[in-house]
Amino acid sequence: MRPVPAEGLVNLALLLPACFLVEVILGGPFGTYGGVSVRFLLLGASGAVLLFALLLRGRLTGAHLVPLFSVAGFMALNGIWVAVVPVLTGTDMHWALREPHAFIVLVPVVLLLGLLSRDQLARTVPRLQRLVVIASLVLAVFQVSLWLVGTLLGDLQWVVSYLLDAVFVGAGDHLKVGLTPDGFFRVFWISTLWCLLAYFWVPVAFPGSRLKWLYRGVLLLSLFAAYSRGIWVGLAAGILVAFGATLSWRTPAWRLGRSALLGGAAALAIVGVVAASGELERGVKRVTSTTSRADVSINARLEQAPHLLRLWYEHPFVGNGYGAYAAGHVRSQEAPYSYEHMPYALLAKLGLLGVLLSGGIVAGWAYLAWHARRRAPRQVAAFLGACTALLVAEMTNPLVLNFVSMSIFACLLVQWADLAAPMEVSPRGSVTA
Repeated sequence: MRPVPAEGLVNLALLLPACFLVEVILGGPFGTYGGVSVRFLLLGASGAVLLFALLLRGRLTGAHLVPLFSVAGFMALNGIWVAVVPVLTGTDMHWALREPHAFIVLVPVVLLLGLLSRDQLARTVPRLQRLVVIASLVLAVFQVSLWLVGTLLGDLQWVVSYLLDAVFVGAGDHLKVGLTPDGFFRVFWISTLWCLLAYFWVPVAFPGSRLKWLYRGVLLLSLFAAYSRGIWVGLAAGILVAFGATLSWRTPAWRLGRSALLGGAAALAIVGVVAASGELERGVKRVTSTTSRADVSINARLEQAPHLLRLWYEHPFVGNGYGAYAAGHVRSQEAPYSYEHMPYALLAKLGLLGVLLSGGIVAGWAYLAWHARRRAPRQVAAFLGACTALLVAEMTNPLVLNFVSMSIFACLLVQWADLAAPMEVSPRGSVTA
């Protein structure tokens, strides 16, 4: 039997992870079809195929040992707050295991970094970015279409509910689609976060395309239709960080002017579309209500703070572990550990030690990415911008440990590993990335 060539082996190993990503983006909240969890089957099969390919190769490539061990170390560190801290603090182990189950998505990342050579990872990242952007654009078009039907054709709003029930069977309350109390027709579910990532990946996925501004416009409309202030604020913060990452003292003035002009033109186009739909005024009020304590959803988050602080006071250094919750304030009986005020929730679960250690690893990733700006300024801007946007957006909703959110995190770690890879010297003495 002829051995499988290295490149062919890699392509075969990446096929199932690609299918998994497409399903996570387009498959709705659950990924369950006919009672079968296709999403988890694809994830398990992806890990098995990557492990088999790694065993078939017989060795680690050694090209990404630092990224590999840092991701594995991050998982092991959080494992302390899954298996050790809950035992010490008396947290229910059922919830301690259930809340962070999405960390399993990072296992294929570790296997991938052990399998791919430097050149193979450099070729894989652009393919990953194009796949994510294309699938997210399909999702965005679908969501924007639902929003337009619900907004402009009020008499046909029943079509939206019928279509969603047919496409996402049993999704129920996990689809935030319909009229809000202020009359806005909202279209949002957890997969919308992929549109946030795709917005920052468009310039690096399609660098030479004349349609990238159109792509970004569609993604922006889907994020507007999501009607989430956290996502809007995160998007704005991410754009500022991404723009700042491309600047240096050598940046010519004409480039700054061109960026400002193109950004202004795109913003005016989006505002025009939103104004034509009659939803501009509601959107503006939604943004300005961010600092208002009269808003019901903001009040709900503020009410969680004292309960979570009291929970933190019980074990301020190590926290209470994953799965912990304040008995006096439970949002959901199905997931009592779930809170929208994530900064306080993470502090109560991880304590000062867990927050500092996990935050230190994340800060280290950002630091290494920042130092790759001269080599890959656009990739660094896309990475840091997306990370900032997602981090801000996820601090106002219980999304950080969600399966979809962790899948996005996994994709960003693959991009980061490519940025953090050491420079290689060719036989002729020239330096290559």
